[in-house]
Amino acid sequence: AQLERADADIAAYTAGTAGEVKVASFATAIGLLVAPAVGRLKDKEPGIRVRVLDAEGDQSLTMVLDGVVDLAVAVEYRGAPAETDRRLSRIPLYSEPFDVVLPREHPLAEREVTVADLHGETWIGPYPGNPCHDVIALACEHAGFTPGFAHSSDDFSAVVALAAAGVGVAMVPRLALRGPDLSDVVIRPIPGPERRVFAAVRHGAERHPLLVPLLDALRDVAATLRHPA
Repeated sequence: AQLERADADIAAYTAGTAGEVKVASFATAIGLLVAPAVGRLKDKEPGIRVRVLDAEGDQSLTMVLDGVVDLAVAVEYRGAPAETDRRLSRIPLYSEPFDVVLPREHPLAEREVTVADLHGETWIGPYPGNPCHDVIALACEHAGFTPGFAHSSDDFSAVVALAAAGVGVAMVPRLALRGPDLSDVVIRPIPGPERRVFAAVRHGAERHPLLVPLLDALRDVAATLRHPA
């Protein structure tokens, strides 16, 4: 942290806001958060070049700690570095609930749904290791069962398409449902599970003049996700 703060101070006095920043983020956040933030930054700080790498939340934090990237947009997951981990500084961005995705003719499609109602269903979802898989599995464990994943994909558009084909049910973060075709599925809110999204940098680097404007832009865009127009 001392080295990162020293680097930030030196950069503030020398290079100013000109240089390259590498960002690792999971795909949904790239589209909804990172890309709009980079667009804002181009107008306000044209000297800052941002390189974006697609990486799941469990990969991006390791990439920050290893110095591969400067900033990660990540999610909470089992096994993630704790909020008290002194190697990282976290900046909360937004949280979102999960919704149940059901085939249109499913018996549960016409009423409110809880996680417990999905006991015994065939499941579609992300691969083990994906943070969303952990959230779904933990929610089902709390409801007293283990979900049986028959179909696996880390692409939520594919997950929705499989549900539309009637081969199973899924739980998907709400913002990830903005892109897929939902015409042949029914979406039901479900109480409990949520995806918490945050930015992370090496401890002390949050003062770096190349990172401060980007973090500000990420916060600004995240505020629109928390309070959509």
